[in-house]
Amino acid sequence: MVRAHESSTAVDGAPAGAPTAAAGPAPRPRMEWMDTLRGVAILLMLLWHATAVPRLHGIVVPDVLVAVNDALLPFRMPTLMFLSGLLLPRSLSKPLVTYLRGKVALVWWPYLLWVVLFLAMSGTQTPLWHPKLYLAKGYLWYLFFLGVFYLVAPLVRRVPTALVCGVLLVASFVVDSPLAHRMLYFAVFFFLGCWVAERGDDVVGRIGRSRARVALLAAVALALAVASAVVDLRYVSLTVPGSVAGIVVAVLAARRLPSARTARLRAVGRSSIVFYTAHFPVMQVVATWLGGRGAPWWVAVPALLVAALAVTWPLARHRDGPAVRWLFEMPGLAVRRPTVRPPASPVPAAAAAVARP
Repeated sequence: MVRAHESSTAVDGAPAGAPTAAAGPAPRPRMEWMDTLRGVAILLMLLWHATAVPRLHGIVVPDVLVAVNDALLPFRMPTLMFLSGLLLPRSLSKPLVTYLRGKVALVWWPYLLWVVLFLAMSGTQTPLWHPKLYLAKGYLWYLFFLGVFYLVAPLVRRVPTALVCGVLLVASFVVDSPLAHRMLYFAVFFFLGCWVAERGDDVVGRIGRSRARVALLAAVALALAVASAVVDLRYVSLTVPGSVAGIVVAVLAARRLPSARTARLRAVGRSSIVFYTAHFPVMQVVATWLGGRGAPWWVAVPALLVAALAVTWPLARHRDGPAVRWLFEMPGLAVRRPTVRPPASPVPAAAAAVARP
């Protein structure tokens, strides 16, 4: 589908927005759809946390909002994992030392740094040196999983990726340990993205040429979304095909969106590491304050979303500056070209984009 050199993004530690050398014109549309889709997934995650965090502070949120977010559960983070996997072949083409340096600097460093901040805010009775504090901690679990997958990938690079996906899926059915099961579940999407990138024959595009196939996939994804809204289907291995169907439909939709309408979404996608790591502490502070004052949900939810975006958007714009860069990249270790800065426009427009049905 999309060769690894045709993307630009972010949370997976790839050079965000960095141009690549290639013969002929750069494959801009494909870069844009990846940034757009990643941006949508990140904003949906922020919207989920904007409804979940208030409940931790005694603010009652309507069941319908919870159900809508639960309906999106089988697609949000699996989509991010899939997009990260699309970039794996490019990463593995680098010398091993360069590859590992990049993952330490751009994945493990921000993970550990923001875990320490998270622990400082939430408090813990366990000594900070204890390893269990750093295993998929809190909202940062995605970065932990991603870092583990990047460490495993060189070890299985000689194994057919389709076989890796199959083994991971089968293992997810038989492993009962919650953390190990969840890691296996998400590894399927990560290595599936790698498999799609390795094929290089636009398998998703070929699926999209048949309206009947797209309609069938959309129906499967919709059925899974409805089921997830009423039944707890978190990390259920049987739902993987339905999640994949939704991812394919989302990719096809993102590829059809006009560039003029996706600039802010692409900006979020290019700097997704910033939005992912920095939003939650902001929401926690605001929710604590609002919860202590008995604020209703219709004040708390938009307040958390706007506050998070108001902080993360400037951080994304200035992430290459010395005062900010160390928060998302280990100083002196990785060589990363400057990011494409988000437009200096009001953040609420980005929030509105995710709120549209």
